[in-house]
Amino acid sequence: MHDGGEMRPLANVVSLFGVQEGFLCVHWRRQLAKGFACLLAVSALSPSMAGQQSSQDSAKPVDLASISIEDLMNIQVTSASKKAESLSAAPAAIFVITGEDIRRGGFSSVPDALRTVPGLYVVQQSSHVWQVTARGFSNEYNDKMLVLIDGRLVYSPTFGGVFWDVQDPPLEDIDRIEVIRGPAGTLWGADAMNGVINIITKQAAKTQGPQTVASVGVNEGYAGRVRYGGQIGDDFSYRIYGTSNDWLPTVNAAGAANYDSWSITQGGTRLDWAVTPKDTVTFDGEGYSGRIRDVPQILVPTSGVALEEDSSGVVKGGHLLGQWKHSFSDRSDTDLLGYCDWTDRLGLIDTEYRNTCDIEFQHRYSFTPRHTVTWGGSILTSGDTWDESFSLSIEPPYKRETTYGSFLQYDVILAPDLVRLVAGVKLDHNGYTGFEYQPQVRAVWTPDKKNTLWAAASRAVRTPNRIDEGLVDRIFQINPAPPPPEFILYSGDSAVKSEIVHAFELGYRYEWKQKFSLDAAAYYNDYHNLAGLSPPGDPIINPSPFYIDIPVTVINEPKAQTHGLEVFVKYVPMRRWNLSAGITELRGASPPGTGYPAVADNPLHEVNAQSKLDVTHFVNFDASYFYNDAITHLLAPLNRVDAGLSTKPIHGFTLSVWGKNLQQSRHVEAIPTAYLAGQIRRAVVFKAIWEPGESANKSTP
Repeated sequence: MHDGGEMRPLANVVSLFGVQEGFLCVHWRRQLAKGFACLLAVSALSPSMAGQQSSQDSAKPVDLASISIEDLMNIQVTSASKKAESLSAAPAAIFVITGEDIRRGGFSSVPDALRTVPGLYVVQQSSHVWQVTARGFSNEYNDKMLVLIDGRLVYSPTFGGVFWDVQDPPLEDIDRIEVIRGPAGTLWGADAMNGVINIITKQAAKTQGPQTVASVGVNEGYAGRVRYGGQIGDDFSYRIYGTSNDWLPTVNAAGAANYDSWSITQGGTRLDWAVTPKDTVTFDGEGYSGRIRDVPQILVPTSGVALEEDSSGVVKGGHLLGQWKHSFSDRSDTDLLGYCDWTDRLGLIDTEYRNTCDIEFQHRYSFTPRHTVTWGGSILTSGDTWDESFSLSIEPPYKRETTYGSFLQYDVILAPDLVRLVAGVKLDHNGYTGFEYQPQVRAVWTPDKKNTLWAAASRAVRTPNRIDEGLVDRIFQINPAPPPPEFILYSGDSAVKSEIVHAFELGYRYEWKQKFSLDAAAYYNDYHNLAGLSPPGDPIINPSPFYIDIPVTVINEPKAQTHGLEVFVKYVPMRRWNLSAGITELRGASPPGTGYPAVADNPLHEVNAQSKLDVTHFVNFDASYFYNDAITHLLAPLNRVDAGLSTKPIHGFTLSVWGKNLQQSRHVEAIPTAYLAGQIRRAVVFKAIWEPGESANKSTP
């Protein structure tokens, strides 16, 4: 077993041939103190102005900073139990990013907003590649976290991760993002091994009238969005929208632009229809097309070194979704969801054509006010076609997989307003490993309104994917001076087993006088059968053209573990100013051959802090600080400060300016896997929003 200070698993293979990696380490506490000092300085620029309100201001709506902590803790969430419940009572490590948080945060994308979640490790690798992970295992192809948009799975069954460049819902249309850290397989299925990100967009009734958004970012890029929402009668609401984004490239160590810019255009619609007082129907559809530029390394059998070639690829796709919710009574309701989506990624080394369809049914029934059963089932089918190259191919080139699932959850209140118990299990059948089971038990104890203690024990799995089973990939070339060229040849294995985690969690929430709140979670995850790499096998000699392959295959490693602590605190020093901070501590170990190590590619210490100040009813000043500890041998510590000012000079208009990465001109955030890791530059972003019906949308229930 090895800890976070050792080299990455692929480096273990490289080390067999004598290749060494460098060392980089900076003391994290000194950098942390510097970052906090900078954040407090910019946050304190105008706190005294918060009390200088005119009588005209007092008649206006109060902004986020004046919302009580009690109201924020009572936000309704659905991801933890697949039913509405207050955030404070949820029996899981759950965090909510509200639509107002997104507006105030100056974010340019969903991953950008996810930086604020304690327990998540979010870094930008290039203009369009992000790494988003929870509780370890950071890599470009994270396969242990499930991501949904309005109930639609958006991960790729090819590798189990997410192409964040095409998951780009209009930020102004997001109602909230619910993030669960820790296993959630009982409700959400395989691959929800370390967490779930559930992006929930606004109902059409809350996006009425026109809206136009434009942003220009120096060193970042350009974005434009147009939306219109309307109603037909009292029961039918709709919105249509179109967006276009063009993001500038990162730079290399010399400051020259990399070939990694990207652009995407999309359009869509949402329809909400209250057919009867007990029936609601939702239809959602979207299509997109974009272009991604990268410089991958291409291996050829006649070259002494890997070739770096410009790759300009096209991404396009779309989806259609329908949902029917029916309420029999206050005690019983059903939810039927179905969707199909398709995606094409055309690149130099990873051309894929995929289509996916899913249908899910859920029924909730309360026998008594204290006893509730939720059950349901699903059928998910996905087919893909891959092009082949010398560097990479997948066997067979076309395959369709179908997964059948069912779940049952029992929720009982053992003592009213005091003790609640939740137990359940999910059963799935997939084409790789057959039947899988994922049970959980969760308990919540609320001794009074200020304190909540919860605990959970669960088992979750990550089922094999196309890469685990059929990938044929020449990872890199090991001899710099042929002939003949020698390549490390990675091959999948159809006998690979599902990865398993047994997780144990303990959480505590505290609220004091609507001024201070604390949310803490500790966990221990015990992993089995993690995907890893075998030792190199006997050389395979190919005579014409003459080259040699050194084979390694995917295997299951016996055991690994992670454990850690996640803390989020919020403090309201005055009515129009709130401060919050998240702290993440991660430890663990995994075998040297693990494909992606438990903690070696993650920082052991993370901190993020936010300040939200309503200078007046029309002016907001906000700032954020992010710190990631150094990753030994691989990455320097990250200190980042963002600050922004927004104002509403006249009705319907919002203007804002944000400075990002103010502490340094550029920095590297991520450890690359397949594509380059560029340096992220300091940026200044100007944004304008015109929405004449904003007040009406906020008041819509």
